Amino acid sequence: MTETAQPTTARRVDWIELFFDLAIVAFVAQLAVGLHGDPGAAQFLTFVAWSIPAWWAWTNVMVCINVLPTLPPRMAAFALLLATGTIGLMAASVTQTTERVWAFALANGALRLILLMLWVYRANRAGHALMRPLLYNGATAILWIASTFVPAPYNFVIWAVAILLEILLLRADTRSVSRNVQVDIAHASERLGLFMIILIGESVLSVVTTLSDHWSAASALAALLAFASIALIAWGFFVAGGNVIEDGMTRLNERGDVAALLDTVMLIPYLIVASVTMFSAGLATAIAHPMAQLPLGAAVCLGGGAALFYLTNAVVMLRYGSAPRQVLPWAIPAVLLPVAVIALGQSVTGTGDLLAVTAIVVAVIVVSGVNRRRSSL
Repeated sequence: MTETAQPTTARRVDWIELFFDLAIVAFVAQLAVGLHGDPGAAQFLTFVAWSIPAWWAWTNVMVCINVLPTLPPRMAAFALLLATGTIGLMAASVTQTTERVWAFALANGALRLILLMLWVYRANRAGHALMRPLLYNGATAILWIASTFVPAPYNFVIWAVAILLEILLLRADTRSVSRNVQVDIAHASERLGLFMIILIGESVLSVVTTLSDHWSAASALAALLAFASIALIAWGFFVAGGNVIEDGMTRLNERGDVAALLDTVMLIPYLIVASVTMFSAGLATAIAHPMAQLPLGAAVCLGGGAALFYLTNAVVMLRYGSAPRQVLPWAIPAVLLPVAVIALGQSVTGTGDLLAVTAIVVAVIVVSGVNRRRSSL
């Protein structure tokens, strides 16, 4: 990233960006299927292997569009449409086997070439050196494409190297980035927030479709509890949390803390995506089998997903600069109590697990609200 510093424009998210986000969420929905039922270590590892590259691809596109606001609108829109196509190919490549990994890798390579086109255009217009975009997007595109000719599991190693190279390039040049790039906080926070709405909305869709497939009074009650837990999580994130994302990113931007911005925009939020996907899969299994004990994998998805969601939110707030006394009072029970659901899942029915999770979410909202009022006094 070597774009000349721009003032914060407070521009709105464009519709074509939301179209691109829908493709990513479709990818996540495809991944979530593998976590339904009783997923084991292999299913969780498969989920990680597919989801990390997809999330990293999304963040690269989001940041590119954010810090290059002067791209010609038609060029940006065309690039986003091409990027949407690559994400669609990634989603179609997802299976529980490695037979389509070549297509997934090829799509990632193509996406880097699309971004390279944008960065080279701006570098030429601004008179900047081409070395950085050629390394960041060009070299990694070669790695992704080369991995299509490498058998598993060595191709996954190449994927990891390509992503690690991009992360190291970002980390190594944070001082230069802080001088040359101005993040549009309003755009970035809105983009992250809207992505979360779409992601949580996919969980609601999962509840509806699972109830439709397992139509009974018991499943209806379980679906009602599942919807309540999702709605309350959304309430806590978007309403009770206020403008936490925008306020936190503004503080980091004003301090020129690019490393923390990278963490809170590109790296840490992946865990939120993973946690919501796990949680959604656990909900679906509980709705499908409301009167049976949850298998261990489903209990891990349900309780572990909720715990990871709140843990990630706590880490992000601390990275924003919030005082531990503002975070820990609600974060500790929010992380520990859902973990107990994993053990509970082996002794109660799926409906009982859903009731426990819903009660935990309510308790977290109440505790965080009380703590926030006390901190403001």
